[in-house]
Amino acid sequence: MDHNKTIFTETYKVRSTQVNLNNQLGLYGLLGMLQDIAAEHAAYLGFGYKQLVQKGFFWALIQQKLKMNYWPQWNERITVKTWSLPVQGVYAFREFELYYNDQKIGECASTWITMDIATRRPIELTEQQEIFHSRTDGGLNFRTERIALPDDMQQVNQFKVRVSDLDMNAHVNNVKYTQWALDMMTERNHREFTIKEYDINFLSETFMGDEMQGFKSKGRYLDDAHNLVELYHYAQKVGASKPAFISHWIAERI
Repeated sequence: MDHNKTIFTETYKVRSTQVNLNNQLGLYGLLGMLQDIAAEHAAYLGFGYKQLVQKGFFWALIQQKLKMNYWPQWNERITVKTWSLPVQGVYAFREFELYYNDQKIGECASTWITMDIATRRPIELTEQQEIFHSRTDGGLNFRTERIALPDDMQQVNQFKVRVSDLDMNAHVNNVKYTQWALDMMTERNHREFTIKEYDINFLSETFMGDEMQGFKSKGRYLDDAHNLVELYHYAQKVGASKPAFISHWIAERI
């Protein structure tokens, strides 16, 4: 493995636990891989989970944007490359490229903040720029963005946060929010469409026992042939002032 400080590379085999009902790597499985390599790279550079906790901080992912043009199948191997971009104030940026058989099959941009564990406030990072070994050339041609919800959101489910939703910070893991969104879709949606673009904004933490409500928009076709559809989802704790997350995806008919 080429563990260059700036561009970090890892190869993953698509495991049976990561494939969806179309025998492809699922969105949930893929985002887990990206979370894994982000953690590996951060630890390699000296600001991984354990090192940060000792200093009283943790990483929080706030926005992510993924574009995929091929979803690998069970047992296929994909190579993931990741790097940081120069930090801006409290914001840190990490990008990813995905390859299968030396062809680029996807790319992802993510925006993070470092939070103080005690105060839950973001920490200014500009002074610590050099620890990131940021990439200053190349990189992706898009950034994460803020999602604006349409007006026609309708409640589709209600559920409690369970132990299996939690991560080592004892709040809901960001990848689980995506699983919540996937669970708001019908089986038919999952069988007939494959995701081309996926955006998610993380807006508030949720914890064990929180009572959540899931909302979904009507599907909107983006083309005359009805091959491309877009959908919005969000989940909000009952009584909370803002959603836990908002997601948007564009999917293509299989």
